[in-house]
Amino acid sequence: TLIEQEKIDAFARESGLPFTALEARRNLVTHGVDLNALAGREFRIGSVRVRGIRLCEPCSYLSKITFPETLRGLVHKGGLRAQILSEGIIRGGDSIEPAP
Repeated sequence: TLIEQEKIDAFARESGLPFTALEARRNLVTHGVDLNALAGREFRIGSVRVRGIRLCEPCSYLSKITFPETLRGLVHKGGLRAQILSEGIIRGGDSIEPAP
């Protein structure tokens, strides 16, 4: 799962809650990438080929362990579920690019 740092920051700012990437419980945090646009598409994270499966909407478990406001505040902003299609290592700072 991936989530945009910008969405985390916006939710924290708008809600006034101390919500961080740690609370978001996603595997990768991105910067400057529209993850919603990658749903249903193949892309690369560094050299690893990935397919965006569907949006990762906030769930009741997340709202229970963080803040109830996440259910409404992160609708369509909670990240992307993705399937890894190739072997490789993903490193911090790797670029995310659409697959050719």
